[in-house]
Amino acid sequence: MSEPVSPTDTPESKYKPVFSDRARTVIYVLGLAATAVGLGFMQFGAPDIGNYIVTVGGLLTGGFGVAYNPVRMAAK
Repeated sequence: MSEPVSPTDTPESKYKPVFSDRARTVIYVLGLAATAVGLGFMQFGAPDIGNYIVTVGGLLTGGFGVAYNPVRMAAK
């Protein structure tokens, strides 16, 4: 007898990102830059503004579903 195929093993169930690779890369880089700028504000300027910049950058990046995930990249 053959092994039953799980519904998670079908090609239709694979991860399909909403945004293109280029859009996700741009969002990721902008979020990374916002984090660096926010860190600079926290260290050398106004910490409350720096916290805001870091938080908004992270929320926007996360909201677009952009994350550094080397396991997902290994499948490409």
